Amino acid sequence: MKRLELRDMAAVAMFAALTAAGAWISIPVGAVPIVLANLVALLAGALLGKWKGALSQIVYVLMGLVGLPVFAGFTSGPGIVAGKTGGYLLGYIAGAFVTGLLVQHLPRRPQPLRLSISFFFGASVIYLLGVPWLSYTTGLDIGATLAVGLYPFLAGDAIKVVAGILICLNLIQVPHIRRSPAAKDTTDKVELE
Repeated sequence: MKRLELRDMAAVAMFAALTAAGAWISIPVGAVPIVLANLVALLAGALLGKWKGALSQIVYVLMGLVGLPVFAGFTSGPGIVAGKTGGYLLGYIAGAFVTGLLVQHLPRRPQPLRLSISFFFGASVIYLLGVPWLSYTTGLDIGATLAVGLYPFLAGDAIKVVAGILICLNLIQVPHIRRSPAAKDTTDKVELE
C-alpha cells in the first residue's frame, strides 16, 4: 500500500464512521443482529480498494475496542470482539479486503458482474470468519450455528449485495469517485471521451 494522503485518511475515517452508523441500525435476531455495517464494509472495499477498505474496517474495530460505542446496540469493548459476534467484526476487515481485491483485479467488463462477484465473495468471507467463531464462543454444533448465524441472514444479505452494487454503479458517476476501484472501467471511458 502506498503512503496515505489526507483525502485517503478522510475516506478511511468516513467509512469507519459509516460502518458504525450501519451497526447502530440494528435488528436483534437471536445470537447475531441484522445490521447494515456489513454492507458498508463491502462498499469500503469496492470504493476505497483492498488496503484502504480493510484499513477503514480496522479503524472501526479499534474504535470499538477502545470503548467507543460503535458496535451493534451501541456496545463496545474487547468483550464484544472476543464474544459471539467477534468473528463477524473481523470478517468486515477481510470482507472489505476481498471485495476490493476482486473489484481491482477481475476483468473490467461487464462491470455489474464484476461488482456482483466481488460483493458475493466479500460477504462470504464475513461468514467464513463469523460462523466458526460463533460456534466456538457459543458451544453450538455447526448445524445449529448455521441455523442462527447464517441462514436467517441470507435473504437480507442478498438484498444488501444488490443495494451495494446499485450504490456503486450510481456513485461512480460522481466525478471525484470515478477514480475509485469500482469505477475503473468507467474511468477509461471518460478519459477517452
